[in-house]
Amino acid sequence: MAEGEDIIIKGGSVEVQFDSAGYTRNGNKHDNPNKKITQIVVVDENGVEKCNSGNTPGGLKWTVTVTTR
Repeated sequence: MAEGEDIIIKGGSVEVQFDSAGYTRNGNKHDNPNKKITQIVVVDENGVEKCNSGNTPGGLKWTVTVTTR
């Protein structure tokens, strides 16, 4: 998919860990001004791709909203 920097979120509970060498802590967020999200791929529970932004070298800004019941 990407070049070794993927963040994959699965299931109903999420824990995201960052490489502190690549992303320094800035308040309550991790930051690296030299890195940008360049592609978003969404796959459903059956492995079917639902969204693929394609590679966007200039970077993407996305909002992810998750709703449960």
